Amino acid sequence: MLINIHAHSISTSSADEFVLPNCIVSKDYLYEQSCSAGIHPWYVDLNEEAQWEALVKYAEKPQVLAIGECGLDKLCSTEWNRQVQIFEKQITLANELKKPLIIHCVRAYHEVFTSLLRKQVAVPVIFHGYERNWPLAEQLLKNKNYYLSFGAAILKGNLDEVIKQIPLDRFFLETDDKPTKISDIYAYFCRARKLSTKQVEDQVMANFNSIFKST
Repeated sequence: MLINIHAHSISTSSADEFVLPNCIVSKDYLYEQSCSAGIHPWYVDLNEEAQWEALVKYAEKPQVLAIGECGLDKLCSTEWNRQVQIFEKQITLANELKKPLIIHCVRAYHEVFTSLLRKQVAVPVIFHGYERNWPLAEQLLKNKNYYLSFGAAILKGNLDEVIKQIPLDRFFLETDDKPTKISDIYAYFCRARKLSTKQVEDQVMANFNSIFKST
């Protein structure tokens, strides 16, 4: 089973795939199948109160396994303080519901980390679409509850060091919004890490079961 931890559509190409699609509140309909749901920093509405009420309603539903993607983005147009405020409310919600967080972070790792500490995050945290270097990854992974998820960016070959260094119990693979097949991402990870497909499949499944065991 190929687990795709974060996507913006449901793949129907293979019965051997499990996709966790993301519902962006105020933009997408809530999926009936297992999914994540959150307020993305790009799409913070002017009517934040109604948007927040919708997320709280969604988040309590059993098919919503994780909160997010949510986080901070220094390149988007949403006013910074609004980003921080809605992100930190989602950290608190995840803590209350005991559901993992899926993080969107663009040029704001220090600020995301500060918010997670300030709100005392107590659930597993998945930094989706990780594209940075090993020293930053190593710093993040000092927190035993943090995980990195790799997407189509690994196919460029710039993340091989991170792939080779990351502890095998701390990673996931995803397609995000790219047309790339999840099987291609698994294949590249296997080659870079010199592991068999079965080893990587089994490991990602173990990681998934580990953080979603209480959901």
